[in-house]
Amino acid sequence: MDKQGLSESDIYEVLKLVTNRIRDKRGIWRLEGSANLKVQGVDVSVRDLDITANSGIIPIFREALNEYLKKDFYNKKIRANSLIFNINNSELEVNNYDSENLNFFDKIKLFHWKGLEIPILPLKEAKQFYKIINKKEKVDLIESYLKTKKLS
Repeated sequence: MDKQGLSESDIYEVLKLVTNRIRDKRGIWRLEGSANLKVQGVDVSVRDLDITANSGIIPIFREALNEYLKKDFYNKKIRANSLIFNINNSELEVNNYDSENLNFFDKIKLFHWKGLEIPILPLKEAKQFYKIINKKEKVDLIESYLKTKKLS
């Protein structure tokens, strides 16, 4: 990772490993955060990869990526069970939020990016997510991108 954050290649390698290891497993998960925006075309720096997961797939992530697991804890700040992985010097954080209104599991779409099929949160719903967690700069970034694409 450089000053600009993770490269598309870094993001791809982590997502390829995750999709290969988690494919066909029971449970719900989706990409979130800046990586979710990046794979959908938004010009944003990605510091780490974030995934939201339901409680049923958290143990599967833990087992499937065990050799990369660095931290397994309850994150009081975001009120979520969290797993932190270090994959090829890229941080992956998998969260299962206490608050159901942060999950947006019913809004997940499968998105094709660089040959991978990734469960994502579409930009309109990602904007709603960022409103809920008071990240105005991300809301503005998404609104600006959607206006240029005439999708807002």
